[in-house]
Amino acid sequence: MIRLLIAFVLFSPAAHAARYDPNADRAALRQAATSCRDLVVESTGRPLTPEQTSLISAGLDEARRLSMLAADAALALDAAVKVRGTAMEAGSKDSALDGKIKELSAPVAVERVRREKLSDAQEELKKRVDALPEEERKKLKPLLAKAAIFLDKAGDALLSLESALKAMSSAAPEMKEIRRDSLGPLAETVAAVKEVNLAAEEYALPLAEAQARIAALGQEPREAARARAWEKIVLLRDAAVRLFQSGDRACNRADEFRRRSDEYETAAQAFEKARAAAAPGPSSAKEFLDQAHAAQSRLRGQLPNL
Repeated sequence: MIRLLIAFVLFSPAAHAARYDPNADRAALRQAATSCRDLVVESTGRPLTPEQTSLISAGLDEARRLSMLAADAALALDAAVKVRGTAMEAGSKDSALDGKIKELSAPVAVERVRREKLSDAQEELKKRVDALPEEERKKLKPLLAKAAIFLDKAGDALLSLESALKAMSSAAPEMKEIRRDSLGPLAETVAAVKEVNLAAEEYALPLAEAQARIAALGQEPREAARARAWEKIVLLRDAAVRLFQSGDRACNRADEFRRRSDEYETAAQAFEKARAAAAPGPSSAKEFLDQAHAAQSRLRGQLPNL
């Protein structure tokens, strides 16, 4: 029953629906390793008598299968964290982040310089208009105000884009830093998975030796047979404990990596949200600046001596 439950957790579609989230694989590994250890203790806790040998041996066979399931779950966990680690590495490269920022910021910078120049021109025009007689000022002020309105609208549009670019610039180094911080838990998870597989492989020898001693319980003097069997049982229990401990370590490190992954995802979403806000580019700001320039040109045409 335990084996069937673990197999369902390990191989169900939900276990592999989101490879960046190793929760299902961690659960399968922890359950298999824990059940293996508990079953070894339970089976070898039976009286060491010839009448109990078949039950003890059957329990140890089941524990062996559980150890193999733990190894399989560890490999799935290993694959999950490596896939996510590769994705984080690719997404946090300078070429992937800085390139996107530069691509969007360059045209915004061009329109920002243009607005500054038009704003300077606006100040000069205002001085010229203010120096005119009252009657002429009244005629030209609407054009001056119209140009100012378009300049303000262009400024607002550029500020919105620049705010989005600033958010991108803030999220990018955060993504890089989180990815660097994730390398430790990632490497530790991979190392712990190797320990799980080694422990599962090493489990086979003490199992075979213990089962051989248990099978010989009725072939030697009772106390001597029990003593020899117990020696091997102790080694088998130690092997089951090592499997559990390495599995527990792999799960813990994978959970730490998952936390880093979640932090990275939050930063990546902030970057993409800001990128989407900046993606339209300065087209609207450019249009407002064109209208401001046109209004200033008409104003110049109506100013005397200009």
